[in-house]
Amino acid sequence: MSKEWRLLDLYVDLNENSAFLNPAIQRARVEGVVPDTVAFCSFKKIGISLGFYPDPEKDINLEYCRTHDISVTRRLQPYYVNVVYPGFFGAYIIVGKDCLPPTVAEIFQMMITQMSEVFNRTWGIEAQFRPFNDMEVKGRKVSWMGGSFFGEIWSGASVLLYKPSPIGQINQALNIPPEKFADKEAKSAAERAVSVEELIGQPVPLQQVRKAYHQAIEKIFGVKLQLGQLHEVEMAYEQENRRNYSPDTLLARTEGKKFGVRGPGVKRGETIWKVPRGGLIRAVVLVKEGVIQNLLFSGNLLCSPAAALEEVEEALKGIFAEEKRIKEKVQAVYEKPGYQFTGTNPDDLVRLVLEAVEKSA
Repeated sequence: MSKEWRLLDLYVDLNENSAFLNPAIQRARVEGVVPDTVAFCSFKKIGISLGFYPDPEKDINLEYCRTHDISVTRRLQPYYVNVVYPGFFGAYIIVGKDCLPPTVAEIFQMMITQMSEVFNRTWGIEAQFRPFNDMEVKGRKVSWMGGSFFGEIWSGASVLLYKPSPIGQINQALNIPPEKFADKEAKSAAERAVSVEELIGQPVPLQQVRKAYHQAIEKIFGVKLQLGQLHEVEMAYEQENRRNYSPDTLLARTEGKKFGVRGPGVKRGETIWKVPRGGLIRAVVLVKEGVIQNLLFSGNLLCSPAAALEEVEEALKGIFAEEKRIKEKVQAVYEKPGYQFTGTNPDDLVRLVLEAVEKSA
């Protein structure tokens, strides 16, 4: 008999799910209160969900979002920037890590490859896995994944564009550097993304999307998804999250918030790098008399645990900006047991920091 996982079918506002509900489900699963869980999420309106590392003051047009009723929230997980809308589907998978490959990169490859097989049978779209975390059809992104380990638990998500996106609003709401498309044929968000409906030329009902994900997840994990309900503990945690939520959470990892007023003699340098087949990483460094005063990494970073790069930032504060010393500190964090950095190695971060330091001169 197949093992049963709980299935939740949710129709949510982005802020409700990202800031309140999803963290409540994750916390309850970590504590062992609820079983392994898959949550299907469809969304009421357009909204932007930031991962742990994007800087909203740089990556988002916050004024446009305010004046056009586009909610913006931050997830305390190392995902990218997601723009959700009616026609964007998310499958959140919060399960014990014993049923998964040991690394984030292997999880993405395994799940996206097998999901694409189900989607291809359902819609005939010729989707395939593209490292690190995308599903593409002829070079255009139709689906992707994110996620991280939290102790003995994996908390991740697969998303699918099944209806065309409101690309006009997205282009206004996001500040996308041209470097983002440096290694792709597409040179804009409109060229890069595509929906299932656009690929097959006919409407795709939400129930068909649910069915495809249902089949894919049961096939991948050899489980039975059993429709269930939120536990009273999860609902209590959700209410606790609402009480504790502050708009400052959104701006917690911005250059302005972290650095504050720059002191006399402190110089600033910034550089940006496109990870091959990955996202953008930005490094901003403050230097005084050759010593790193402060440092902020931002952008599309995948690491586990989610705060791993914050540890790198702290490790580099107060040291001389010399390659050997920087590499020693970065390497020490990379080599911590259970730490994973997808798409980057220590030399990448060392190079970024040194380039930013050079630009501060």
